[in-house]
Amino acid sequence: MLPLEGIVVLDLTRLLPGPYCSMILADLGARVIKVEPPPPGDYMREFEPKLKKGSAFYYAVNRNKESISLNLKDEGDRETFLKLVTKAHVLMEGFRPGVMDRLGLGYERLKEVNPALVYCAITGFGQDGPYKDLPGHDINYIAVGGVLDQIGVKGGPPVLPTIQIADLTSAFWAAIGILAGVIRSRATGEGTFIDVSMMDTVLSWLPIHFVQYAATGHVPTRGDFLLGGGFPCYRVYETANGQYVTLGALEEKFWRVFCEAVEREDLVPHQFSQDPEVIREVDELFRSKTLEEWLELAGSTKDLLLFPVNTLPQVMEDSQVKARKMLWMVKHPVEGELVMVAPPFKMEGVEFGCRRFPPAFDEDRERVLKDLLEGER
Repeated sequence: MLPLEGIVVLDLTRLLPGPYCSMILADLGARVIKVEPPPPGDYMREFEPKLKKGSAFYYAVNRNKESISLNLKDEGDRETFLKLVTKAHVLMEGFRPGVMDRLGLGYERLKEVNPALVYCAITGFGQDGPYKDLPGHDINYIAVGGVLDQIGVKGGPPVLPTIQIADLTSAFWAAIGILAGVIRSRATGEGTFIDVSMMDTVLSWLPIHFVQYAATGHVPTRGDFLLGGGFPCYRVYETANGQYVTLGALEEKFWRVFCEAVEREDLVPHQFSQDPEVIREVDELFRSKTLEEWLELAGSTKDLLLFPVNTLPQVMEDSQVKARKMLWMVKHPVEGELVMVAPPFKMEGVEFGCRRFPPAFDEDRERVLKDLLEGER
């Protein structure tokens, strides 16, 4: 039995943050019903690149769900939606603040029909504050939230990551909030409103940075922060064949292991040196061997914290990834073989998997209405 079996989630969200969150809940066993607007439904369905038919991005974050299409501007569909709300435990939406209220479906209205409902709204800047009505995307949230300023090398510009940090982080925090809300609702019979701001979740990544700033008055900057790559002991290095390796010798004992392994014990006192000459010397040391030679040294030396910078194909072939079964290869009847990323934790007695392929648009209308509303229409 999966942990969230019996929990019904109505998911009005689209694109990445909400659907990734609801996939977490679906993987845990919740019955997640995507409530999509009239065609094209979730905008993610139209994104390139396409597989044989559907969007690869859509398939990435919508497994184990069902789909029903409702036009919430239509009176009849709004009534159907309200009936579904009476049977749900969780509702998720990602509209700008006030949109659901204007549809007559805001939290206060839904609470009237289902007092135990856990309502989660994921927005760019939250439900209040001067930015609450502004549109934005991941690049904007990580910029305003302070994370983008920390990414890059000393003296260089901010570097935009290819990972959607704000989108994914908000999905994690929304899932945590929803689970806490469900526990509270089951204990008290009272629902709750969960306000998740993507900018806030980005800012939550920086507790160490803010503590350092408060303690020293020194603003952490790119390349100067302890873990920012500015010290020889904690850095990305290029090897002789143009590939990259990471050294994570943050503790003195691990740095000493590295220095002894490369027969350069004279470097031991320079673990946290910012002397350009020392850093240049260690850079040259790493460029004296190929990546394979460095990994062979790491494999034969206990506690040498050297690991490769893997490309995605290399990640797929990594022995640890395979041992942890972190990538699922599943066969879709139309699209062919798909790669799906598994939940990043194991739970005793629970077997996670792709129980249902991401649903086609409105695929589950009859089943959802029959299961939840039979006898009420």
